[in-house]
Amino acid sequence: MDPRSGQATQFLRLGHQSIVDSMDHLRPFLRSYLQAKPHLREFHQRLLTFFSKQDDVFFDVLYRSFQDDRSATKIIDFLVHDLKDLKIQFLIFFEKHSGEALDQSAATFPKDFSDFCASMIARIKTEEERLFPLLEKMESR
Repeated sequence: MDPRSGQATQFLRLGHQSIVDSMDHLRPFLRSYLQAKPHLREFHQRLLTFFSKQDDVFFDVLYRSFQDDRSATKIIDFLVHDLKDLKIQFLIFFEKHSGEALDQSAATFPKDFSDFCASMIARIKTEEERLFPLLEKMESR
């Protein structure tokens, strides 16, 4: 996704809402691992789609657009590193909870899901507070 397209903020907002909706949809099934598992596939797909839009090209364009603005490049650096950390959490969570090992993963699922969701919500808030203003500034140029 090219952040200069003028639609990046709107797409990310829709992605945020889609992820939050998926988390909300899964919450009633936290105590029933067997019922939650089919919904995890949808959650997984929504996250993959969302993460794929914030790729190296996306952040390279942001860097180039704000190369003379030190505070903006610091924010972009933080967003890049934070996204890498979140992707690692994503891989760990889904490695543990999307396989067939029901007995081993079921007991920790509610806590693991809540922890991952908290990280995801923190990322969404950070993007809304830090990334969106940068994108809006780019769009207005």
